[in-house]
Amino acid sequence: FILGGLAWFSIPFAMASSMGLAARALDLPLTAAEANQGLVPPAVAMHMFGRTGAVLFACQVVVAVSSSGSSEQLAVAAIVSWDIYRRYINPEANGVEIIRCARIVICFFGVF
Repeated sequence: FILGGLAWFSIPFAMASSMGLAARALDLPLTAAEANQGLVPPAVAMHMFGRTGAVLFACQVVVAVSSSGSSEQLAVAAIVSWDIYRRYINPEANGVEIIRCARIVICFFGVF
């Protein structure tokens, strides 16, 4: 897990560093308040690629958030269905019942 976390850290670090350096190199008119709000990457994408760059950056953010959310839902569903449902509630549960429990947990966790 530690190695995976270290490998994953390089992606946001490289993204933030390259976008920040690009903003400085392009001399974009960003205030400190705008930079603190996280508007540097969309400003760089808009400057370099126009409206298409802004749309692609927005799509990248949506995909990253969706991926993180789905991973979190699946992790919670696996913990509840295997470690709680199968161990304490229904030790004789078969695969279909465990999948049904996981789907219910995903729906519940996704809504609340």
